[in-house]
Amino acid sequence: MLLALLSFAAAPARAQDETATTAPAAAPATIATHGLAMHGAPKYAPDFTHFDYVNPNAPKGGTMKLAGYDTFDNLNPFIIKGVAAEGTTMIYDTLTESSADEPFTVYGGLSATIETPEDRSWVIFILRPEAKWHDGAPITAEDVKWSFETLTTKGAPFYRAYYHNVKSVEALDDRRVKFTFDMANNRELPLIVGQMPVLPKHYWTAEGRDFTATTLTPPLGSGPYKIGTVVPGRSIEYVRVKDWWGENVP
Repeated sequence: MLLALLSFAAAPARAQDETATTAPAAAPATIATHGLAMHGAPKYAPDFTHFDYVNPNAPKGGTMKLAGYDTFDNLNPFIIKGVAAEGTTMIYDTLTESSADEPFTVYGGLSATIETPEDRSWVIFILRPEAKWHDGAPITAEDVKWSFETLTTKGAPFYRAYYHNVKSVEALDDRRVKFTFDMANNRELPLIVGQMPVLPKHYWTAEGRDFTATTLTPPLGSGPYKIGTVVPGRSIEYVRVKDWWGENVP
C-alpha cells in the first residue's frame, strides 16, 4: 500500500516535468525602429529632420568640377569588367544611411522602418512608399531581392564575400523585404545588408540589357543625381535630380 501511494504521488511531478519540456519556446522579442546601432541606441530620435553636421539651409546650385585619377569605359560599377567612372554610385540609393557622428549606426534610407529580433538573426526593411526610380516607377521589395541575387551571382566577387552570411532573402510584399542570416547574435549583419545598393529590376531585365556587360549608356537610378553628358574615358557629368523623392529624408 505504501509503495502504491508513493507511486501515485510521483506521477503528477513527472507529468509536470513533461509539460515543461514540451512547451513551445517563446518567440524572440522584435523591435521596430527608425535607426539601428551596433551597440546601444541611436543618437537621433525618430522625428529628427537632419544630422547635426548637415546645414539644411545650405544654398543649392552651381557647378563643381573634380579631378579624376583614371580613365573609364563603363558606367556599371558593380561588375568586375571594365573600369567604372568615378561617382557612379551617386545615382543609387541604399536601404540605410550611415551616421557620420556616431559609430556603427544607420538610419533608414530607402527603408522607413527596420525590424529585427534581439538576436538579430534576421532583419526586415519596410520601404518608404514615396521611394521611386528616376523613371517614376516605385522601388519595391522585389527590386531589393533581385539586387541581392544579382550582385552575389553576377556582380564583382566582393559582394558574394561581403554578404555570405545571408541565408535567404524574401519579398514579403511590395514594401517589406526580409534577410535571414546563417547565425544569430552577430549584431553587425543587419547594418551590413543595409549598405547594399538597390538596383531597378525592370530596367536591367528588359530585353537587350546584360548586367554582366560593360556599358556607356547611363543606367537608371534612384539617387539624388543622374548621369548627364559622358565623354568616354575623359569626363562625366552628374546632374541634380529635380523633385528627387528623398529630398526631405534626413
